[in-house]
Amino acid sequence: MKVRSLLGLTIGLTILCAWSLAVFAQSRQATDNSQMISWPQNVAQQPKSELITWREFVEQGGGREIRTDYDLPEEFRNGFVYFNYKLSAIQAYIFNSGLSSYPPLNGGIESIDAALGEKYVKSGKAIKFYWNLGNSGLKYANDTQVRFSEKGTGRFGSTYLTAPFMTNEQISRILRSGRPIPQKK
Repeated sequence: MKVRSLLGLTIGLTILCAWSLAVFAQSRQATDNSQMISWPQNVAQQPKSELITWREFVEQGGGREIRTDYDLPEEFRNGFVYFNYKLSAIQAYIFNSGLSSYPPLNGGIESIDAALGEKYVKSGKAIKFYWNLGNSGLKYANDTQVRFSEKGTGRFGSTYLTAPFMTNEQISRILRSGRPIPQKK
């Protein structure tokens, strides 16, 4: 009986600590991003945007949790990126460059409504990366093959890429191209 209550207490404290660290990391991320990122003045004849392109994100050293660059097609490398931060995951919607308009921000500086982001992905105007940063992603960390759960969604390690308009070979090539982003000092 004592073992069960100690186990329950340990699990409860672990969850509380993980949640607290995630909240702290999100609040730190907001202040760090405002110091680290300079926003573009205008793109595609639009008013000043609070977004940056994937290329600019990489050139500025990436983010606290995202430190990997990929060989993206140019239209996405030069497209705006929105980040949705979850408790133990990050989603990045990277839009095709040159669109006549982009979705509005959803609360945060870089956030987008996920349902709206998914519509852009299905229409071929955006791709979505998903990084599983939690313990559930650890079981895939040493996976050496790209796996496909459905058409247009591939996983390599704990990184997912969704692009229903791309072939499995294109998705596989992008996921395998991951390399560290050089860090700025």
